[in-house]
Amino acid sequence: MVLASGDPTGEPLSVRPTVKPFGILLTGGSSRRMGRDKATIEVGGVTLAERSAAILQSATALAVEVGPGASGLPHVTEEPAGSGPLAAVLSGYASLVEQAGSTRPAIVLACDMPEVTVELLTWLANYCEAPGDPPPSVVPIAGGKPQPLCARWSVADLSRAAELLEAGERSLKNAFGPDALFVEPQVWEEVAPPRAFDDLDTPADLADRALAPPIAGDDWVALTRLPLGTEIPSRWATLGSCGAVVTFAGTVRDHSGERAGVEELTYEAYEEPAMAAMARIVEQCRTRWKEIGRIAVHHRLGKLEVGEIAVVVAVSAGHRPEAFSAAAYLIDTVKESVPIWKLEKWAGGEDWGLCH
Repeated sequence: MVLASGDPTGEPLSVRPTVKPFGILLTGGSSRRMGRDKATIEVGGVTLAERSAAILQSATALAVEVGPGASGLPHVTEEPAGSGPLAAVLSGYASLVEQAGSTRPAIVLACDMPEVTVELLTWLANYCEAPGDPPPSVVPIAGGKPQPLCARWSVADLSRAAELLEAGERSLKNAFGPDALFVEPQVWEEVAPPRAFDDLDTPADLADRALAPPIAGDDWVALTRLPLGTEIPSRWATLGSCGAVVTFAGTVRDHSGERAGVEELTYEAYEEPAMAAMARIVEQCRTRWKEIGRIAVHHRLGKLEVGEIAVVVAVSAGHRPEAFSAAAYLIDTVKESVPIWKLEKWAGGEDWGLCH
Protein backbone atom coordinates (compact mmCIF):
# COMPACT_ATOMS: atom_id res chain seq x y z
CA MET A 1 0.00 0.00 0.00
CA VAL A 2 1.68 3.22 -1.17
CA LEU A 3 0.88 6.76 -0.03
CA ALA A 4 1.62 8.79 -3.12
CA SER A 5 2.71 12.39 -2.72
CA GLY A 6 5.82 12.34 -4.92
CA ASP A 7 8.87 10.23 -5.53
CA PRO A 8 11.89 10.18 -3.14
CA THR A 9 13.60 12.94 -5.15
CA GLY A 10 10.71 15.29 -4.50
CA GLU A 11 9.46 15.19 -8.07
CA PRO A 12 5.71 14.57 -8.61
CA LEU A 13 4.67 11.14 -9.72
CA SER A 14 4.08 10.75 -13.43
CA VAL A 15 0.86 10.92 -15.35
CA ARG A 16 1.29 8.81 -18.47
CA PRO A 17 -1.29 7.37 -20.88
CA THR A 18 -2.41 3.86 -19.98
CA VAL A 19 -5.03 1.49 -21.33
CA LYS A 20 -8.33 3.37 -21.23
CA PRO A 21 -10.24 1.82 -18.31
CA PHE A 22 -13.79 0.60 -17.92
CA GLY A 23 -16.28 2.82 -16.08
CA ILE A 24 -18.67 1.68 -13.33
CA LEU A 25 -21.33 4.16 -12.16
CA LEU A 26 -23.14 3.38 -8.89
CA THR A 27 -26.67 4.81 -8.60
CA GLY A 28 -28.47 2.29 -6.44
CA GLY A 29 -27.92 3.60 -2.90
CA SER A 30 -30.82 3.79 -0.45
CA SER A 31 -30.62 7.62 0.02
CA ARG A 32 -32.25 7.34 3.46
CA ARG A 33 -30.77 10.55 4.86
CA MET A 34 -31.61 12.52 1.72
CA GLY A 35 -35.21 11.35 1.77
CA ARG A 36 -35.35 10.90 -2.01
CA ASP A 37 -33.38 9.22 -4.76
CA LYS A 38 -30.09 11.10 -5.09
CA ALA A 39 -29.53 9.85 -8.64
CA THR A 40 -32.55 11.83 -9.90
CA ILE A 41 -31.67 15.17 -8.23
CA GLU A 42 -31.19 17.79 -10.93
CA VAL A 43 -28.08 19.95 -11.34
CA GLY A 44 -28.64 22.72 -13.87
CA GLY A 45 -31.42 20.75 -15.54
CA VAL A 46 -29.44 17.47 -15.62
CA THR A 47 -29.76 14.73 -13.01
CA LEU A 48 -26.77 13.70 -10.93
CA ALA A 49 -26.88 10.29 -12.59
CA GLU A 50 -26.88 11.77 -16.11
CA ARG A 51 -24.11 14.23 -15.27
CA SER A 52 -21.94 11.50 -13.72
CA ALA A 53 -22.53 9.21 -16.70
CA ALA A 54 -21.42 11.87 -19.18
CA ILE A 55 -18.24 12.58 -17.22
CA LEU A 56 -17.47 8.88 -16.77
CA GLN A 57 -17.96 8.13 -20.47
CA SER A 58 -15.49 10.86 -21.41
CA ALA A 59 -12.68 9.14 -19.48
CA THR A 60 -13.40 5.45 -20.09
CA ALA A 61 -13.57 2.95 -22.93
CA LEU A 62 -16.86 1.35 -21.90
CA ALA A 63 -19.19 2.22 -19.02
CA VAL A 64 -22.12 0.65 -17.21
CA GLU A 65 -24.51 1.77 -14.48
CA VAL A 66 -25.18 -0.45 -11.50
CA GLY A 67 -28.63 0.62 -10.41
CA PRO A 68 -32.16 1.17 -11.68
CA GLY A 69 -31.24 2.77 -15.02
CA ALA A 70 -31.25 6.47 -14.09
CA SER A 71 -28.20 7.55 -16.11
CA GLY A 72 -28.87 6.55 -19.71
CA LEU A 73 -26.02 4.03 -19.60
CA PRO A 74 -26.62 0.29 -19.99
CA HIS A 75 -27.45 -0.90 -16.50
CA VAL A 76 -27.30 -3.98 -14.32
CA THR A 77 -28.10 -4.62 -10.66
CA GLU A 78 -25.88 -6.11 -7.99
CA GLU A 79 -26.41 -9.71 -7.01
CA PRO A 80 -27.99 -10.25 -4.61
CA ALA A 81 -29.92 -6.98 -4.71
CA GLY A 82 -29.17 -4.61 -1.84
CA SER A 83 -25.93 -6.37 -0.93
CA GLY A 84 -23.83 -3.21 -0.86
CA PRO A 85 -21.27 -1.27 -2.91
CA LEU A 86 -18.66 -4.04 -3.12
CA ALA A 87 -21.16 -6.37 -4.77
CA ALA A 88 -22.31 -3.50 -7.01
CA VAL A 89 -18.76 -2.79 -8.22
CA LEU A 90 -18.18 -6.46 -9.04
CA SER A 91 -21.52 -6.87 -10.80
CA GLY A 92 -20.70 -3.88 -12.99
CA TYR A 93 -17.22 -5.20 -13.70
CA ALA A 94 -18.50 -8.66 -14.64
CA SER A 95 -20.91 -7.08 -17.12
CA LEU A 96 -18.14 -5.02 -18.71
CA VAL A 97 -15.76 -7.97 -19.00
CA GLU A 98 -18.52 -9.98 -20.67
CA GLN A 99 -19.22 -7.16 -23.14
CA ALA A 100 -15.57 -6.47 -23.96
CA GLY A 101 -14.27 -10.03 -23.85
CA SER A 102 -11.25 -8.90 -21.83
CA THR A 103 -10.21 -7.42 -18.50
CA ARG A 104 -8.82 -3.97 -17.73
CA PRO A 105 -8.82 -1.51 -14.79
CA ALA A 106 -12.06 0.29 -13.98
CA ILE A 107 -12.92 3.73 -12.70
CA VAL A 108 -15.61 3.39 -10.05
CA LEU A 109 -17.79 6.47 -9.48
CA ALA A 110 -20.71 7.09 -7.13
CA CYS A 111 -23.27 9.43 -8.68
CA ASP A 112 -23.62 11.70 -5.63
CA MET A 113 -20.35 13.66 -6.03
CA PRO A 114 -21.47 16.74 -7.98
CA GLU A 115 -18.04 18.42 -8.06
CA VAL A 116 -16.23 15.55 -9.77
CA THR A 117 -14.87 16.77 -13.11
CA VAL A 118 -13.80 15.35 -16.44
CA GLU A 119 -10.25 16.45 -15.62
CA LEU A 120 -10.24 14.43 -12.39
CA LEU A 121 -11.46 11.22 -14.02
CA THR A 122 -9.06 11.65 -16.94
CA TRP A 123 -6.25 12.02 -14.42
CA LEU A 124 -7.41 8.87 -12.61
CA ALA A 125 -7.47 7.00 -15.91
CA ASN A 126 -3.85 7.93 -16.71
CA TYR A 127 -2.07 8.18 -13.36
CA CYS A 128 0.88 5.76 -13.34
CA GLU A 129 4.30 5.58 -11.70
CA ALA A 130 6.06 3.61 -14.41
CA PRO A 131 5.06 2.83 -18.01
CA GLY A 132 4.73 -0.82 -18.90
CA ASP A 133 3.74 -2.03 -15.44
CA PRO A 134 0.19 -3.27 -14.83
CA PRO A 135 -1.72 -0.14 -13.82
CA PRO A 136 -2.25 -0.15 -10.04
CA SER A 137 -5.32 1.00 -8.19
CA VAL A 138 -5.35 4.76 -7.62
CA VAL A 139 -7.36 5.85 -4.57
CA PRO A 140 -7.46 9.58 -3.71
CA ILE A 141 -7.43 10.58 -0.06
CA ALA A 142 -9.79 13.41 0.93
CA GLY A 143 -10.61 14.55 4.44
CA GLY A 144 -8.10 12.01 5.71
CA LYS A 145 -10.05 9.09 4.22
CA PRO A 146 -9.60 6.96 1.08
CA GLN A 147 -12.23 7.52 -1.61
CA PRO A 148 -12.85 4.10 -3.23
CA LEU A 149 -16.05 5.34 -4.91
CA CYS A 150 -14.13 7.79 -7.07
CA ALA A 151 -11.05 5.73 -7.82
CA ARG A 152 -9.32 3.55 -10.37
CA TRP A 153 -9.46 -0.12 -9.42
CA SER A 154 -6.76 -2.41 -10.83
CA VAL A 155 -7.51 -5.79 -12.37
CA ALA A 156 -5.64 -7.43 -9.47
CA ASP A 157 -7.70 -5.60 -6.84
CA LEU A 158 -10.96 -6.34 -8.62
CA SER A 159 -10.03 -10.03 -8.53
CA ARG A 160 -9.08 -9.64 -4.87
CA ALA A 161 -12.44 -8.00 -4.16
CA ALA A 162 -14.27 -10.88 -5.83
CA GLU A 163 -12.52 -13.34 -3.49
CA LEU A 164 -13.42 -11.19 -0.49
CA LEU A 165 -17.07 -11.01 -1.54
CA GLU A 166 -17.14 -14.77 -2.01
CA ALA A 167 -15.82 -15.11 1.55
CA GLY A 168 -18.66 -12.93 2.88
CA GLU A 169 -16.94 -9.54 2.95
CA ARG A 170 -19.18 -6.54 2.11
CA SER A 171 -16.97 -3.59 3.04
CA LEU A 172 -14.78 -1.75 0.56
CA LYS A 173 -11.96 -1.04 3.02
CA ASN A 174 -10.05 -4.31 2.45
CA ALA A 175 -10.45 -4.41 -1.31
CA PHE A 176 -7.08 -2.84 -2.16
CA GLY A 177 -3.82 -4.76 -2.09
CA PRO A 178 -0.26 -3.63 -1.21
CA ASP A 179 0.40 -2.12 -4.65
CA ALA A 180 -2.48 0.34 -4.50
CA LEU A 181 -1.56 4.03 -4.67
CA PHE A 182 -3.30 6.16 -2.05
CA VAL A 183 -2.89 9.68 -3.40
CA GLU A 184 -2.67 12.68 -1.08
CA PRO A 185 -4.60 15.93 -1.76
CA GLN A 186 -1.51 17.89 -2.76
CA VAL A 187 -1.32 15.64 -5.82
CA TRP A 188 -4.96 15.41 -6.96
CA GLU A 189 -5.79 19.05 -6.14
CA GLU A 190 -3.71 19.99 -9.17
CA VAL A 191 -6.56 18.69 -11.35
CA ALA A 192 -9.67 18.98 -9.14
CA PRO A 193 -11.36 21.41 -6.72
CA PRO A 194 -10.76 20.81 -2.98
CA ARG A 195 -14.34 19.58 -2.46
CA ALA A 196 -14.35 17.23 -5.43
CA PHE A 197 -15.05 14.18 -3.28
CA ASP A 198 -17.76 15.72 -1.09
CA ASP A 199 -20.93 13.72 -1.54
CA LEU A 200 -24.56 14.73 -1.12
CA ASP A 201 -26.12 12.87 1.77
CA THR A 202 -28.67 15.31 3.24
CA PRO A 203 -30.91 18.22 2.18
CA ALA A 204 -28.42 20.51 3.94
CA ASP A 205 -25.69 19.27 1.59
CA LEU A 206 -27.89 20.25 -1.34
CA ALA A 207 -28.53 23.72 0.03
CA ASP A 208 -24.79 24.20 0.55
CA ARG A 209 -24.28 23.73 -3.18
CA ALA A 210 -27.27 25.80 -4.32
CA LEU A 211 -29.04 22.70 -5.61
CA ALA A 212 -32.01 22.90 -3.28
CA PRO A 213 -33.33 25.53 -0.87
CA PRO A 214 -32.52 25.53 2.86
CA ILE A 215 -34.63 23.38 5.12
CA ALA A 216 -35.95 26.43 6.99
CA GLY A 217 -35.75 30.22 6.85
CA ASP A 218 -36.23 32.91 4.20
CA ASP A 219 -32.60 33.56 3.26
CA TRP A 220 -30.68 31.32 0.82
CA VAL A 221 -27.05 32.30 0.31
CA ALA A 222 -24.69 29.97 -1.54
CA LEU A 223 -21.36 29.65 -3.31
CA THR A 224 -21.20 26.72 -5.69
CA ARG A 225 -19.07 25.19 -8.44
CA LEU A 226 -22.19 23.78 -10.04
CA PRO A 227 -24.20 25.38 -12.88
CA LEU A 228 -26.63 28.05 -11.70
CA GLY A 229 -30.19 28.54 -12.91
CA THR A 230 -32.99 30.99 -12.16
CA GLU A 231 -36.03 28.70 -12.03
CA ILE A 232 -35.43 27.07 -8.63
CA PRO A 233 -34.50 30.23 -6.64
CA SER A 234 -37.34 32.18 -8.29
CA ARG A 235 -39.86 29.48 -7.44
CA TRP A 236 -38.52 29.24 -3.88
CA ALA A 237 -38.78 33.01 -3.41
CA THR A 238 -42.44 33.07 -4.45
CA LEU A 239 -44.77 33.44 -1.45
CA GLY A 240 -48.53 33.83 -1.22
CA SER A 241 -48.07 36.97 0.85
CA CYS A 242 -45.87 38.65 -1.77
CA GLY A 243 -47.14 40.18 -4.99
CA ALA A 244 -43.75 40.62 -6.68
CA VAL A 245 -40.75 38.42 -7.42
CA VAL A 246 -37.69 39.89 -9.13
CA THR A 247 -34.98 37.55 -10.39
CA PHE A 248 -31.66 38.72 -11.80
CA ALA A 249 -29.02 36.59 -13.55
CA GLY A 250 -25.54 37.91 -14.32
CA THR A 251 -23.88 36.05 -17.20
CA VAL A 252 -20.35 35.87 -18.58
CA ARG A 253 -19.99 38.22 -21.55
CA ASP A 254 -17.46 38.09 -24.38
CA HIS A 255 -15.83 41.44 -23.55
CA SER A 256 -14.73 43.46 -20.55
CA GLY A 257 -14.60 47.21 -20.91
CA GLU A 258 -12.58 47.88 -24.06
CA ARG A 259 -11.12 44.35 -24.08
CA ALA A 260 -12.76 42.09 -26.67
CA GLY A 261 -12.44 38.36 -27.14
CA VAL A 262 -13.00 37.22 -23.55
CA GLU A 263 -13.14 33.42 -23.68
CA GLU A 264 -13.74 32.31 -20.08
CA LEU A 265 -13.73 33.44 -16.45
CA THR A 266 -12.63 31.62 -13.32
CA TYR A 267 -14.04 32.74 -9.97
CA GLU A 268 -12.33 31.87 -6.69
CA ALA A 269 -12.99 32.90 -3.08
CA TYR A 270 -12.16 32.21 0.52
CA GLU A 271 -15.54 30.65 1.01
CA GLU A 272 -16.19 31.26 4.71
CA PRO A 273 -15.59 35.05 4.69
CA ALA A 274 -17.31 35.37 1.31
CA MET A 275 -20.41 33.59 2.62
CA ALA A 276 -20.36 35.77 5.75
CA ALA A 277 -20.16 38.90 3.62
CA MET A 278 -23.12 37.76 1.48
CA ALA A 279 -25.15 37.02 4.62
CA ARG A 280 -24.44 40.54 5.97
CA ILE A 281 -25.60 42.09 2.70
CA VAL A 282 -28.86 40.14 2.91
CA GLU A 283 -29.34 41.33 6.50
CA GLN A 284 -28.70 44.95 5.46
CA CYS A 285 -31.19 44.57 2.63
CA ARG A 286 -33.88 43.44 5.05
CA THR A 287 -33.16 46.43 7.27
CA ARG A 288 -33.73 48.83 4.36
CA TRP A 289 -36.83 47.16 2.88
CA LYS A 290 -39.15 45.82 5.54
CA GLU A 291 -41.61 44.20 3.13
CA ILE A 292 -39.10 41.70 1.75
CA GLY A 293 -40.30 38.09 1.83
CA ARG A 294 -37.47 35.81 0.67
CA ILE A 295 -33.98 36.48 -0.64
CA ALA A 296 -31.72 34.15 -2.62
CA VAL A 297 -28.15 35.09 -3.57
CA HIS A 298 -26.07 32.48 -5.42
CA HIS A 299 -22.59 32.94 -6.89
CA ARG A 300 -20.59 30.52 -9.03
CA LEU A 301 -17.00 29.52 -8.38
CA GLY A 302 -14.67 27.77 -10.79
CA LYS A 303 -14.39 28.01 -14.56
CA LEU A 304 -17.26 29.53 -16.60
CA GLU A 305 -17.61 29.95 -20.34
CA VAL A 306 -19.21 32.87 -22.15
CA GLY A 307 -22.98 32.80 -21.64
CA GLU A 308 -22.94 30.84 -18.36
CA ILE A 309 -24.64 32.31 -15.28
CA ALA A 310 -22.19 33.70 -12.72
CA VAL A 311 -24.61 35.12 -10.14
CA VAL A 312 -28.34 34.87 -9.38
CA VAL A 313 -30.45 37.08 -7.11
CA ALA A 314 -34.13 36.40 -6.40
CA VAL A 315 -36.25 38.65 -4.15
CA SER A 316 -39.93 38.58 -3.23
CA ALA A 317 -41.78 41.50 -1.68
CA GLY A 318 -45.26 42.82 -1.14
CA HIS A 319 -44.99 45.23 -4.09
CA ARG A 320 -42.75 45.60 -7.13
CA PRO A 321 -40.90 48.86 -6.19
CA GLU A 322 -39.43 47.18 -3.11
CA ALA A 323 -38.60 43.99 -4.99
CA PHE A 324 -36.81 45.86 -7.81
CA SER A 325 -34.92 48.14 -5.43
CA ALA A 326 -33.84 45.30 -3.15
CA ALA A 327 -32.66 43.14 -6.07
CA ALA A 328 -30.61 46.02 -7.49
CA TYR A 329 -29.07 46.72 -4.08
CA LEU A 330 -28.17 43.05 -3.58
CA ILE A 331 -26.42 42.53 -6.89
CA ASP A 332 -24.60 45.88 -6.76
CA THR A 333 -23.40 45.35 -3.19
CA VAL A 334 -22.36 41.75 -3.76
CA LYS A 335 -20.22 42.80 -6.74
CA GLU A 336 -18.71 45.71 -4.79
CA SER A 337 -17.89 44.12 -1.45
CA VAL A 338 -17.79 40.30 -1.44
CA PRO A 339 -14.19 38.98 -1.66
CA ILE A 340 -14.48 36.95 -4.86
CA TRP A 341 -11.62 37.02 -7.37
CA LYS A 342 -12.01 36.71 -11.12
CA LEU A 343 -9.44 35.35 -13.57
CA GLU A 344 -10.29 36.68 -17.00
CA LYS A 345 -8.88 34.90 -20.05
CA TRP A 346 -8.86 36.30 -23.57
CA ALA A 347 -7.01 35.58 -26.78
CA GLY A 348 -4.00 37.65 -25.74
CA GLY A 349 -3.58 36.63 -22.11
CA GLU A 350 -5.16 36.51 -18.67
CA ASP A 351 -5.47 38.66 -15.56
CA TRP A 352 -6.78 38.40 -11.97
CA GLY A 353 -8.88 41.01 -10.24
CA LEU A 354 -11.75 41.53 -7.81
CA CYS A 355 -15.17 41.04 -9.39
CA HIS A 356 -15.97 44.75 -9.27
